[in-house]
Amino acid sequence: MKLAAIDIGSNGVRLLISRPLEPLNPNTSFKKIEFTRLPLRLGDDVFQRKKIGKKKSDLLLKAMKAFKLLIEIYNVDDMKACATSAMRDAKNADEIINKIFDETEIVLNVISGHEESKLIINSFMHQLKQSLPYIHIDVGGGSTEISLIQNQITIQTRSFNIGTVRLREEKVKQKDWNEMNSWVKSVFTDIPQIKAIGTGGNINKLYALSKTVMGEFMQLNKLKETSNLILPLTQYQRVYDLQMNPDRAEVIDYAAQIYIHIMQLAGANEILAPNKGLKDGILHELWNKKLNLS
Repeated sequence: MKLAAIDIGSNGVRLLISRPLEPLNPNTSFKKIEFTRLPLRLGDDVFQRKKIGKKKSDLLLKAMKAFKLLIEIYNVDDMKACATSAMRDAKNADEIINKIFDETEIVLNVISGHEESKLIINSFMHQLKQSLPYIHIDVGGGSTEISLIQNQITIQTRSFNIGTVRLREEKVKQKDWNEMNSWVKSVFTDIPQIKAIGTGGNINKLYALSKTVMGEFMQLNKLKETSNLILPLTQYQRVYDLQMNPDRAEVIDYAAQIYIHIMQLAGANEILAPNKGLKDGILHELWNKKLNLS
């Protein structure tokens, strides 16, 4: 059994092909077979001009054709493709989606921030201690999704148009900050001992730079120290000294800013990175569908 997930984000486009390791287990681990990430940066176009330009549209179509070939070569049994913030905002999204389907037969699902958060949370919910409350923070290029999790149940979720690419392009409005600040304070202020769960590629890199072991909590002060280490560095230093991909180097300081800001608002002093993302949530959904659980 092989399953494939395509995640079309504001910063990168990803294909993950994996196979489940535990038959009949809805919370199985997956063995990665193929992973490809392309830094198309669709958000650069969308957040500036409200549409995806021809160059990036052509690149996205080529990426989907390449992904289609890989899916066929690996003889994948089932697949799903999801697009998030940039495609949600693009005025020409339907045109691009229809062209991708016509030339690849890939159905591209543009999902809401709430759906995105639900898929991601489902990929790691079983790993959480049931007795603890959590604030889940998923930082992407175009949006940030925040959820309250209690007793392994998602109680509330909100999506805000605050993301790393939007911040870099100076396209985040003050009203979005105000709405997010107000919502986080109203939901999380009176919850003691709240811990943060961070998802997104940037938190994984921040973990590595801070030398925090995956599976362990990183203290807020450690996250601040790591952010302060990165902030004064040039793009060249981030790429060659810290060995980041160029597109990651351009936005990681904005991601750190968002995580730190939300944690402080919620009163969370430590954060855990389960190393899961939308692609993992898609695989989890496909697997549960195979088990007739979704």
